[in-house]
Amino acid sequence: MLIFNIFKQNLSVMKRVKGAEFIEIVASIVTVIIFILAIGSSISGYIRPHHFKWIALTNVILPVTIISSIVLTIFWLIRRSWGFLLPLFSIAINALSLLSFFQIRGNSNPEHSTDKSFIKVISYNIREFKHFRGEEAAGGISHFIDEQSPDILCLQEYKNSPYLNDNEMDGLFRSLSEKFIQYPDVNSLGLAIMSKHKIVNRGIIDFESTSNRVIWADLIINDKLVRIVNCHLQSTNVDNNNIRGGGFFKTINKLMESNEMRAAQAEEVRLLVDTTAHPVIVCGDFNDTPSSYTYVKIKGRKLRDGFREAGSKLGGTYRGMMGMFRIDYILHTDDFKSNKYISPDKEWSDHKPVISELEYQN
Repeated sequence: MLIFNIFKQNLSVMKRVKGAEFIEIVASIVTVIIFILAIGSSISGYIRPHHFKWIALTNVILPVTIISSIVLTIFWLIRRSWGFLLPLFSIAINALSLLSFFQIRGNSNPEHSTDKSFIKVISYNIREFKHFRGEEAAGGISHFIDEQSPDILCLQEYKNSPYLNDNEMDGLFRSLSEKFIQYPDVNSLGLAIMSKHKIVNRGIIDFESTSNRVIWADLIINDKLVRIVNCHLQSTNVDNNNIRGGGFFKTINKLMESNEMRAAQAEEVRLLVDTTAHPVIVCGDFNDTPSSYTYVKIKGRKLRDGFREAGSKLGGTYRGMMGMFRIDYILHTDDFKSNKYISPDKEWSDHKPVISELEYQN
């Protein structure tokens, strides 16, 4: 009986040891996979998707990679293993992308300064005034904009509301007297730049084989010429319906195709910024994250990120996917400093508005 009890105890210990070893083997494999994904996301912004299609996908799953790295770091620390260094390094090499999504600072007050050296800018994908629940959203959006009283308003997916007549549409955003609107047609989505300041020049960049495009306008602000660029770049064209109906590989192909299209579009925006001699503010829905080639190419060394300078907490602007994705931006040249930044969660669209108060540096 005694021998049996001893054998039973030893068997139990052996099972525990084998179980622990198995868990560590699995954790080791997962750690290596996450590390490879982290390396991919850290360099994906500098590699054109046309040259390496798959690496662009690593920035899409970066939130999952970071969360997994945090869990693995804690796991290996509990195990008192040097294995924690690998997931910790995975977090460290993506620090810049994290700072473009999460900032630790006090709340950014969106109240508009009366100082003439400040200009308030709002960028908002309004989803053609179509409320999530199918209700009219133009009234709510217009009232919100009037309350914020911006100097410059950039709207993506602009379209006359089906719930309002022409006179009612003309009454929206009345405080912004200068308007450059490109209405949607069979080939293109709508875009609008509205301003309290005089528009003296304007232009359009139409992209091939897509409904997305860019518009720009030169404004006279305090006797200075400023170029406003309003972007709506290629959508991923992926939602829950086509994920379920199209299958995994078809979804991946859609993602890779859209990555390539956005990369080419970002290069055209970059060229516009580089060939502009006066101050530039770039707004819009990039449909891509801060670790992407799209963002890195447009931002370059010439532009600053309003969220990086003045944002706080989580910076997600797309209301779907648990709010994990920041795809709407206000960027600007060194002629400005972003003093205030906010992205309130409003229900009228699947995007949040982005609001930034900029101060002239000269």
